[in-house]
Amino acid sequence: MRHAILACLLASPALAEDRALVIGIDSYTQPLNGAAADASRMAATISDVWDIPTAQITTLTNAAATSDAIINALIDKLVGQTEPGDQAILYFAGRGTTLPDGQPALIAQDETALLGKIPSNVISDMLDLIPDRDVTVIIDAGFDGQADLIGGTQPRGTAGAVSTGSIYGQGSVPRTIWNAAQTGQFAWEDIDRGVFTHALITALDQKSGDTNGDDEITNAELLEHLTVQNTLWCETNATCLDSGRGFAPAFVGNPDTVIMTKPAPVAQPAPVTEPILPADTAPATYTETLGFVTDLFAPSNRAGLSLSMSTGPEPRVGDVIQFAITANAPGELILLDVDPNGHLVQVFPSALAPNASTTLSPDDTLIIPNGRSTNNQPIQIRVSEPSGQGLLLGLLFEDASASALLPAALPNGPLPNAGQHLFEIAQALLAAQADSDLNWSAAYLPYRITP
Repeated sequence: MRHAILACLLASPALAEDRALVIGIDSYTQPLNGAAADASRMAATISDVWDIPTAQITTLTNAAATSDAIINALIDKLVGQTEPGDQAILYFAGRGTTLPDGQPALIAQDETALLGKIPSNVISDMLDLIPDRDVTVIIDAGFDGQADLIGGTQPRGTAGAVSTGSIYGQGSVPRTIWNAAQTGQFAWEDIDRGVFTHALITALDQKSGDTNGDDEITNAELLEHLTVQNTLWCETNATCLDSGRGFAPAFVGNPDTVIMTKPAPVAQPAPVTEPILPADTAPATYTETLGFVTDLFAPSNRAGLSLSMSTGPEPRVGDVIQFAITANAPGELILLDVDPNGHLVQVFPSALAPNASTTLSPDDTLIIPNGRSTNNQPIQIRVSEPSGQGLLLGLLFEDASASALLPAALPNGPLPNAGQHLFEIAQALLAAQADSDLNWSAAYLPYRITP
């Protein structure tokens, strides 16, 4: 009967247009904490990135996300109200499981109902009926594991059979599919958000992940970026690390498909060869410092230097954090931090890890912290008070000796009045660049520490 309904809908596309179905469920017997909020955030991202009006995005959360409601919305909206060439996007955040036949299944809000677990083939068979649509399936749920950690960090999966290794949503027709975790891994949520969804939204909203610097982000580049982010999070989270399963997204689709194009860079003036500004114009507030860095450091990025944080741009007090840095040219890296107190801190290299590698190689990712302490213990960076706004500034020197242009006291501890010091650093670097063959690149990353 359902197939007959689908045939009628496909024959009458009077209301056809791009559509998205977004689902988020927290209200299980063993509840989640961030799936409904993830759905709301993802709906906004879908509207911005895939250019689908909010009126064409159907969102089902908690009590509204029963198995019957999910299937009906899939039939009515994604299948019945799209036509050839239209976009059809399905997003699900919630719990998953594996059925006795080894097939992955999503758990609807009415989890104890006869049809409360939706097998992958039910979804894939429906989507196979619209092979001429641009279909994307995004699943932030796990299909292995037990829901035994309620509150805080926990896996988004319940106990079930052993998975056969299939990707949820994969059928006989090619489409783009993202699953939060690979077969045999947990999909995690952290306090109030899904780790995978947060990394995905952050990457798309900030237009990060352009690893080759061509101002386009492909599926392959996004997969590389999300793999780094998931791995960094797991390596700094004791619960995930202790599971011993790793954490990396699963992807099926065309790796060369362009997801989004970054805005064309704004033309920048030629480098200034004279002292930049009189000393009394050095930035004093956070806003002034951010604007100063944007104007005078950011344009100098011939090496395509890129920074990212394992927590995303809103770390919490107490988080253990790692940084991932990439570039298209080799060089020696220095990572600086303008903290919420307005102090300038050299994060890397650090005297605490004298053997850490500071060399950045093309096509490799430098993870910070790395190396070990003087007593051979691993190094961790933990976010501390105060909360508030700050920014990271990475400097890559293709001539390692250029690091001597930085304040001599910088490695010894925080320097007050970060804006004044950045002002002096910028003057020294640009003056040296004008007088010699000095090659340096800069990239920055604003962040906000929350309690």
